[in-house]
Amino acid sequence: MNTQNLFLGATLALLATPALSAHAQTYAGRPAWTIGNKKFKVVVLPGGGHIASMTLTGGKNANVNPLWLPPWQGIDPQNWKPSDKRFGAAPGAPLLSGIIGHNICVDFFGGPSPAETKAGVPVHGEAPTVEWKPVRRTANSITYKTTLPKAQMDVSRTITLGNDSLMWITETVKNKTAFDRPFGWQQHPTFGPPFLKEGETFFDIGGKESMVFPMEFSKGERLKRGATFEWPTGVDKDGSDVDMRAWPVGSSSSDFTTTKISPENEWGWFTVVNVKKNLLCGYVWKRQDYPWCAIWEENKFRDGAPWYKKAVTRGIEFGTTPWAYSRREAVTQGSLFKTPTYRWISAGASQTIGYGAFLVNVPAGATGVKSVTVNGNNVSIELEGVDRTLTLKAKR
Repeated sequence: MNTQNLFLGATLALLATPALSAHAQTYAGRPAWTIGNKKFKVVVLPGGGHIASMTLTGGKNANVNPLWLPPWQGIDPQNWKPSDKRFGAAPGAPLLSGIIGHNICVDFFGGPSPAETKAGVPVHGEAPTVEWKPVRRTANSITYKTTLPKAQMDVSRTITLGNDSLMWITETVKNKTAFDRPFGWQQHPTFGPPFLKEGETFFDIGGKESMVFPMEFSKGERLKRGATFEWPTGVDKDGSDVDMRAWPVGSSSSDFTTTKISPENEWGWFTVVNVKKNLLCGYVWKRQDYPWCAIWEENKFRDGAPWYKKAVTRGIEFGTTPWAYSRREAVTQGSLFKTPTYRWISAGASQTIGYGAFLVNVPAGATGVKSVTVNGNNVSIELEGVDRTLTLKAKR
């Protein structure tokens, strides 16, 4: 075979690989990639890069996705235009047009300043509002990436599955500018029905020092602004105790709190269990990478587009920043509970962070989680309510 034919053959073979093939599947009406093993399936959307779904492939909870599917039909966010009023107005609309499941927030977590809004910067940065491109894909792994044109950052993510119902996610952010800069890097997994249900779903976090958002978050707050508390006992507006492990009681509310991951722990974590389904979902990460775990609740309160008082969701947003506010506010605050509220990246530098996400059936009687630890490739989950520790193997 001559050189030209060798090159043609190699090119055709490359085009036939899963990583570069067309999106053969859809999820929620949008192009999607799917990876999986015998126990676990994960769906990723190129529009916004979202992890839209994680499900078990067998047993009584097969195909129960704990992640949030919004009550409105989304679009790939890179196709959003200001003339499209279905999702409200900027700066929130670009994010809301495509939000689903777990989205990444880079290069900051929260709302842009007025000047940034005028310049076209969306809520939670550009990463969840641009198109991501595949780099390589196998049956149980995918690497995909994007460029943030305004922030001038490259972002890539690799999701790898081993043989258990656990994915290990590795992300790299590169600063393409010639100056050191403060930024935010937050994971935004959000949970919704039918997994999220009052009286059935309970949350645990590997931290104690907590605080309610100190400014007005909404007109539907049930918690006392600025109140400090020890997780999981929050403070209601009238000063009474609130069990933050449970989904809010009542027909309408909207709140935001933050919890510092305990500094004595090497690994930060949170878990969510549905005690009726006996199904547990959780995340684990290095505490030094992500010292904060925030909670956003929306319980049929927001009435504007596209919410219309229909959304029931709780986001557990772990990362570099305690509050969903502007970059300027994060830098001005500097620290909370003696812990930084933002992160630095040097000129031309790259940073890489890895974390795990899991979904597993638990024994009847399991009411929550005492701890999540990582030892090598083993992720150990010590259950509450039953004397049992589950161990899953990650492919890190």
